[in-house]
Amino acid sequence: MKTKFLKSIVIIFFWVCSFTASICLEKEYITEEDIWTSNINDKAINIKVTDIAINNTSIELDEVYNASAIITVDVKNNGLNDIELANLDVYPYQGSLATKYFVSTYKDEISGFIGNLKSGESKTLKMGVTLHNTKEPIRLEFSDIEDIRNNTIVKTIDIK
Repeated sequence: MKTKFLKSIVIIFFWVCSFTASICLEKEYITEEDIWTSNINDKAINIKVTDIAINNTSIELDEVYNASAIITVDVKNNGLNDIELANLDVYPYQGSLATKYFVSTYKDEISGFIGNLKSGESKTLKMGVTLHNTKEPIRLEFSDIEDIRNNTIVKTIDIK
């Protein structure tokens, strides 16, 4: 009888301790900057299109496109934290139609979003974009896959 009583007291003691021993941080102590360090916004990263080279031959990725372009961009990290370039997604559009972004290492002509950018650092990158036609401008939407605010940097390029 004593052993059953002692066992039940010990079980109740551990059960009560397991519910009361947790430590909880209030919401005011946790900020998004503590968790998400590579958010992009218009002040943290600067993307500047420096060159566009149009290739008027058709290209086939998942469908046949009329042309393609190699776009050269300068990316500069103005923020305090490092930015992982692989976390930047690029969504190209022509009008309301989505096109494809691609990277090719053929003859080292196109270098995609690879590597880190430390604070104050900049890199020149080249990327390929498929085109439905060579008359409409290209709209590039850059977003960070880790950004909980869903900030997007939009660049529009006129084809001439």
